[in-house]
Amino acid sequence: MWYRIDFTRFVQQLLPPILRSKVMMALFRVFITPLRYLYDKFLVYRDSVSSRLNITANVQYIQKALNDAFYLTDEQIYIETPEEERVPAFYYQEEEQPANYFYKAGDTPFYIRQPDEDPSIETFIVFVPTFLCTSLEASSDKYEGKNLQSIYNLLNYYKPAGRSYRIELYDYE
Repeated sequence: MWYRIDFTRFVQQLLPPILRSKVMMALFRVFITPLRYLYDKFLVYRDSVSSRLNITANVQYIQKALNDAFYLTDEQIYIETPEEERVPAFYYQEEEQPANYFYKAGDTPFYIRQPDEDPSIETFIVFVPTFLCTSLEASSDKYEGKNLQSIYNLLNYYKPAGRSYRIELYDYE
């Protein structure tokens, strides 16, 4: 890539040929050591940001991020999406269906509410094995909630906006 730089070779090419002795090159290698250290830290940081940016809000990428965070190889953490119940909001008057999704508060106009707009209903369920956290409460968890908190942090970081989730524990064989 364009940001990969070999500083030793770069310094050697900047020096005039008459000054390219072994002693002078060793001296310049010592001078560029802090710069090479910062550059190596930049590369490590860039790789971590690049891997974070490759994860989208798709389910398989969120699963990958969760499994990679705990170095799990067999996808022990997985996500399931519950079956959505699609009910039409509008009917013909002849059908004489009840208006379940009309809400009237006082004298305000009617509002249409679909089932997936209810914030109390989870849009996906995350299944976590019990060897990562034994309870959903930090006080009774074997690991004092550290793993569970990192799962919550990753989910809140990567989940799509407006989506809600629930974590369930299961026994991994």
